[in-house]
Amino acid sequence: MAIIYSYPTLIPQFGDKVLGSNTVDASGATVSGNPTVQYNFTDIKTLVDQQFIQQLTASSTATSQGPSAANTIHQIEFGPANSTSTSVTIDVNGKVVFLKQGTYYITQEYYLGGTQNNVLHTLFRVLQTLPDLSTSQVGATHVENYKVQETSDRKRVVISQMINITSPNTNFVYQMVRDSIGANDGDLYKIANGNSFTETPSAQLTISKLI
Repeated sequence: MAIIYSYPTLIPQFGDKVLGSNTVDASGATVSGNPTVQYNFTDIKTLVDQQFIQQLTASSTATSQGPSAANTIHQIEFGPANSTSTSVTIDVNGKVVFLKQGTYYITQEYYLGGTQNNVLHTLFRVLQTLPDLSTSQVGATHVENYKVQETSDRKRVVISQMINITSPNTNFVYQMVRDSIGANDGDLYKIANGNSFTETPSAQLTISKLI
C-alpha cells in the first residue's frame, strides 16, 4: 500500500466512504479487536449534527419536601407525572424511566433551607434500576455543607450530569439525606415571588437527549 499522502486529494461527496476502527457498539459497549470498517459520509454528518434537545422538564409545586429524620433517604418529587416525551417519562413520585437508549444531559435544581445557625450536611445522589432489577448509584454523591444565616434563606443547588443509557426502560430516582455530620435539619423549599413573577419550585428536573 502506498503512503497515504501520495494519493490524490478530492472534495468528499456524501456517497463516499472512509475507513475507521469500530471501538464501541451502539449501546456503548467495547467492541473486541477494534475491527476496521467503512463509514459513509452521510452517517458521519448525521453523527456530527446531533444536538441536545430537551425531552422533559418537571418541577415540584409542594411548599417544601425533605427527609423525615437524619440518615433517612427522601426520594425527591418533581410534581405531576409527565409522559409526553417518547424518550423519557416521569411519575408523580419522581421516578424517571428512559424509554430509549442514548446520551442524556440532566440538570437538577433545588432550593435548600433550614433553621437559623444550623449547619446542614445534605447529600444528593441518583439511584439507577436496570430492567433486570439490579440497582446502583450513578455518578458521585453531591455534598452540600451549608450554615443557615437566616431561616428564610435559600441556597440554590444545581447538579448536572451527562449519562449514557444502554438499556431501554432504565429507571432513575433522585434522593437526598440529612447526614448526621450536620444538624437533623434541611428541606427543599418553594419560593413565592412578587411582581407577578411565577413561583420558584423547590425541585426541578430538566432532561435533554442527544439527537
